[in-house]
Amino acid sequence: MTDLPIALYFAKDVKAIDSLALTHISITGYQLMTRAAQSALIVLQERWPNAKTLAVLCGPGNNGGDGLVLARLAKAQGLSVNVYSVGEFSENASPEAKQARSDWLATDDEIIQFRGQAIQADVVVDALLGTGSHFPIQAHFQDAIKTINNSKCPVLSIDLPSGLNADTGAYEDAVKADVTLTFVAMKIGLIMGNALDVVGELVFDNLGVSASIFTQIKPCAWRIEYSDVCHALKPRRLSQHKGDNGHLCIIGGGQTGYSGAVCLAGESALRAGAGLVSAVVAKDSLMLLARAPAELMCYGLNHPKEMQTLLMAATVVILGPGLSQNSWGKKFFQFSVNSNKPMIVDADGLNWLAKYPQKRENWILTPHPGEAARLLNVSTKEIQQDRVSAAKALKQKYGGVIVLKGAGTIVVAENGDLAINGGGFPALATGGTGDILAGLMGSLVAQKLSLSSAATLAVSVHTAAAALESTMGERGMLASDLFLHIRNLLNPQQ
Repeated sequence: MTDLPIALYFAKDVKAIDSLALTHISITGYQLMTRAAQSALIVLQERWPNAKTLAVLCGPGNNGGDGLVLARLAKAQGLSVNVYSVGEFSENASPEAKQARSDWLATDDEIIQFRGQAIQADVVVDALLGTGSHFPIQAHFQDAIKTINNSKCPVLSIDLPSGLNADTGAYEDAVKADVTLTFVAMKIGLIMGNALDVVGELVFDNLGVSASIFTQIKPCAWRIEYSDVCHALKPRRLSQHKGDNGHLCIIGGGQTGYSGAVCLAGESALRAGAGLVSAVVAKDSLMLLARAPAELMCYGLNHPKEMQTLLMAATVVILGPGLSQNSWGKKFFQFSVNSNKPMIVDADGLNWLAKYPQKRENWILTPHPGEAARLLNVSTKEIQQDRVSAAKALKQKYGGVIVLKGAGTIVVAENGDLAINGGGFPALATGGTGDILAGLMGSLVAQKLSLSSAATLAVSVHTAAAALESTMGERGMLASDLFLHIRNLLNPQQ
């Protein structure tokens, strides 16, 4: 087993890597299958050392072949193993799957035809469907998936939980695994969206495939790791002054009750190191900013032309926190987007953009799935069914850098490259965390990071801060609890 790699691949690319490996390292398909089964046995013994009985549910393909070889190896280790076949075994099966079946039967044990019977064992192995699954999945596989989930037994899924789309992370019915052991290359669908609810602990083994093989197939995306991006901000010069660290202008707080979003974005920007931060709100909201940090310069304005001088002085603009969808919000949105300033557009700024779409390259758009649905005029379900395609469509329509928030936040860079912040942090599911993310991004752009670098670093720091704060529990975290961690994470040299 090895650390999770940062390169991510679609299923078709993993298949191509498999083929290259078989060609270049003089190994047979069955030997590679045996390596996978040996790896699975190690994981099984490490995670469940007291297991004595094993139920292995096998499909007719190579994923089922992995399961059959695992069953044979586990039996040789003294475990009591029952193998269940789901679906009809075909003479068109791969040579590897045929050999795995033959070798299991040679142990004088049987293959039980699965017909919906209850399954009970110390551990259930899901070897039903691999990366080549076709959707929607057939009824007998759906029945097997439900049986596994209803068994309440610990589950080890081979390569990916059966029923999960390896490219999108979407599913209708999927095995809920305790551990998923994936092979050769990381499938992009394992680390985003609803996949996080069924993958469990994710373990990786490249099965000895040489690194040189991977240079021939370009990843479809990269996984964001804090350790890889945390040094994007360089240590400051001893002579540095506030003007060197940029002036950020936040436009929002368009009605009573919405000013908290501006406060959070403003303090986030200050904690992330912006030299100056100004906030423009509706005049009626100004007194509500009394709780804002003293360092936040606040302006209550009724007409957008009143902020012309402020906009000219700003390095970057955040448009949207608490902006509102009233007439004030509309006026200030339209005036702001017509400026040529680099911009982070969030919250109601995105809702106005959906009504008055335009494309430009010097902004970052930060929609959650509902806002993304409005921007693309589709349903939220459609966004979640294929988050990568949705993020690409947003980039195509609106330009700039796209940050599609959610479990496994996706960043589409200026050049179209994709990065994914794998994992989910339920503690972030509370009001105000999006405002803090926007403030982070704006602050980093003000400090002269590129839009793509600012988006990637902000997303990474945001979730790393949530992970640190979650040590006290995932319920009850306030968005403002992230501030201390943000400052620490943006000063890694300390």
